[in-house]
Amino acid sequence: MKKIKLGMLVILYLVFLSCSSDNTEANVMDNNGQEEEENTSDGGDGNDNDNAAAQFGLGGIISDCPQGDSNLFDTPVNNNLAPVDRSKFGMKSWSLVEALSDEFNYDTGVPSQAFKDKWKLGFVNDFTGPIPTVWTGEQVSIEDNGVLVLEARETGVNADRRLLCGMISTWAKSSYPLFQEAKVKISNSQLANAVWMLSSDPGTTEEIDNVEAYGPTIRADGQRAEQDYFTDRIHLSHHTFDNQNGVRLDYQPKRQTWMSRKKSEGNCSRDNDVVWSEDFHYFGVKWVSPNRLEYFIDGELVRVVEGLAVDDGIDPQRYTKCGEGLTREMHMLISHAAQDWRYGSVDNFWNSSDIKTGENTKMRIDWLRVYTPTGELNQKSCN
Repeated sequence: MKKIKLGMLVILYLVFLSCSSDNTEANVMDNNGQEEEENTSDGGDGNDNDNAAAQFGLGGIISDCPQGDSNLFDTPVNNNLAPVDRSKFGMKSWSLVEALSDEFNYDTGVPSQAFKDKWKLGFVNDFTGPIPTVWTGEQVSIEDNGVLVLEARETGVNADRRLLCGMISTWAKSSYPLFQEAKVKISNSQLANAVWMLSSDPGTTEEIDNVEAYGPTIRADGQRAEQDYFTDRIHLSHHTFDNQNGVRLDYQPKRQTWMSRKKSEGNCSRDNDVVWSEDFHYFGVKWVSPNRLEYFIDGELVRVVEGLAVDDGIDPQRYTKCGEGLTREMHMLISHAAQDWRYGSVDNFWNSSDIKTGENTKMRIDWLRVYTPTGELNQKSCN
């Protein structure tokens, strides 16, 4: 009996050590961590001091502000608005991919042949957007200071009522490893602002969203936005799709995909949230491998997704067909959209008092830069 009790004590002690180790790792993530040993498995150059949260695997790098909702996370205060220092994340020697990058400095703007050689005005295929959105190059312009602008405009009446929204997509495409970063000022409306990547295979089955945002909580008219769950938050996610028996299936992770950030320490109220439409910010995503994504905002790592079939991982439904995970070559996209799902229906969208057209819908992009280890497009045979 004494031997049995002693054995039980040993087992309990080992379980305690295991739990303590897990909690320590989670606490490291919660406090934005310390730099770990370098990780060069992604094709980096030996200068990758990953944040401890990146080693943790899944989830956001979170502040001390509780959210009470597993879909949300608040990342630590960062008032140093700057692009990613690539040398800290295994990308010091990576080079710019000209075919996927743009500073938008064109003497004649969108009509420039050089712009048209790089960008398609519209989606990657003939799809024009989810109703009531109509994606069109007519709503895309370039300001004199070399800033790309997407603006929304209403057209039609009754059943033909539509919202014309800007959309451009690169002709060129690439697979991983790849780092996309954009300097963006979110519009002052509640429309969807997005910089993303998408494959152009039949069914457009793989997607990575660098940034998706829905404007400020307090509208330009001083009133609160109707769907304020999504406002002043950045959606950091990806999708895998499949078509089964004529039904389009869509997987995307849920846990810790909606990010907020406070303006200052010590105040966890939503009134202290960063308003992303007030200034330009830097949004980046590193497509490390088929089963790992790293998200950056204003130079800081804020979220990591890792693992193929794990909950809230890359592809637990196993929809991907070009190998396991995100592997297909993807185009770069910049877009505006009216998304009626947040309102419950198209009619509810139109009947809402949220801003839909005009000056406040302008989304601005100063530049888009894409890097790979060689500066060339990464090609995959199944594409």
